[in-house]
Amino acid sequence: MDFQDPISLQIQLLDCDLYRRKKISVHLIRSDQVHAQVSGNKWFKLKYDLLDAKQQQCRQIISFGGAYSNHIHALAYAANALQIPVLAFIRGEWSADNQTLQDARAWGMKLKSLSREQYRNKADPEFIASLHKKYPDSLIIPEGGSSVKALKGVAELMLLIEEKLPKLNCLVAACGTGGTLAGLISAARQTDQILGIPVLKGAAFLEADIERLLVAGQRIAGCQWCLDLAGHYGGYGKVKGTHLAEMKNIELQHNVTLEPVYSAKMWRRFDELVASDYFDAGANIGLLHSGGLQGRRGFSL
Repeated sequence: MDFQDPISLQIQLLDCDLYRRKKISVHLIRSDQVHAQVSGNKWFKLKYDLLDAKQQQCRQIISFGGAYSNHIHALAYAANALQIPVLAFIRGEWSADNQTLQDARAWGMKLKSLSREQYRNKADPEFIASLHKKYPDSLIIPEGGSSVKALKGVAELMLLIEEKLPKLNCLVAACGTGGTLAGLISAARQTDQILGIPVLKGAAFLEADIERLLVAGQRIAGCQWCLDLAGHYGGYGKVKGTHLAEMKNIELQHNVTLEPVYSAKMWRRFDELVASDYFDAGANIGLLHSGGLQGRRGFSL
């Protein structure tokens, strides 16, 4: 894989009774099609950390994630392609038949388990310092790939979006750790508003996290932005039968494949907002499909 290859970003115009009735134009931004394994936002979030690690000849990369993490999966593939060793700390225990981690191991990633209590300290300065001491000359990438360098990569995604969809009234994106949203916000120039849909419960703290990322990256918001906190549907990774049914309805209606944790929750909440007249008639809206379809394998579909 070559991060310098030009990206062709596909846009899909969506059509359904709800959008016609509310008189809005909705475009699906297919970043899921950027790469088969390093799909969607992960391509852009990882790009500059990996290129820098390669240029600086880092001994290895260290990162963190859950047992079904799209970040871990994409990082394992990309680092293997660039011949950079990776050590990942995985939250909790995992089963031997976990396909996400089977792939990661097959691509050469070393895995270590952290208890859920230990994992809460993943960003603690003392813990990070201990990792630097134990694993010198390593690049540590935060959970979800939400580093300062990720903003630069995601900013490139925003530029691609605005090339294809100038003058959006609103761009809607799922939000996990805040890195993607921060990068999009920082590069917006022709978009009126960016709406983040956090997929974890009690995610009001993400607003401060996003602000901190912008400050750390010496960037400012290029548009208005906000979070809608009602799109978690039970919490991170919580997927009920009703949610899977909603996801399948969206997939059938729009001829698209989603995964339950991010893209399906974002889209489900978006449709609820449309139905409640959150968007003005005549609005031009983009939905970001952020990929991660490998995560479907963790659910009975």
